[in-house]
Amino acid sequence: MDTKQKDIFENIGKEVCDSALNGFNGTIFAYGQTGSGKTYTITGGAERLEDRGLIPRALNYIFKETHRRSDYKWTIYVSYLEIYNNDGFDLLHADANTKNLEDLPKVILRENQNKQFILYNLSVHKVENEEEALFHLMVGDDNRVIAETPKNDASTRSHCIFMIQIESQKIGEEDKKTLSKLHIVDLSGSESN
Repeated sequence: MDTKQKDIFENIGKEVCDSALNGFNGTIFAYGQTGSGKTYTITGGAERLEDRGLIPRALNYIFKETHRRSDYKWTIYVSYLEIYNNDGFDLLHADANTKNLEDLPKVILRENQNKQFILYNLSVHKVENEEEALFHLMVGDDNRVIAETPKNDASTRSHCIFMIQIESQKIGEEDKKTLSKLHIVDLSGSESN
């Protein structure tokens, strides 16, 4: 309960981010009862810099590392998915007229001919820097809040997944590209109804 956000990132997030930067897929998720601080741990508070959660800290770290590792060309993409009542919704959909969760496009899970699972209708946004990535996080969080009503409290009964896709290519080796994904998941409350 007294653990600082920076310590959570240092002890959990940093290693997973390093693995993703090195070409391995990774997932970080928060599990627990409603009101236990999962969303705060994942996204953090907006008032103080030290209150930033795992997603903003991961984005900051990833962009710092990509600048430091200048022997590679890096391309970063983000997506944000909410799963509610077994339906997926794109939290980064561009329509500014969203009034309910159901106004967002439904994301559909399908298997392609190569036996890979694809999320159809989930927008993918290329981000050039940390600020652009944080903007998309803010848009997704705003859409999540807009979708909440007292009757339909999506924050406690939905799962949210922020996805960071990392493409890397060593300069001089144009025929070889590495792709990895980092999923940061805010699970719904674990109590049974």
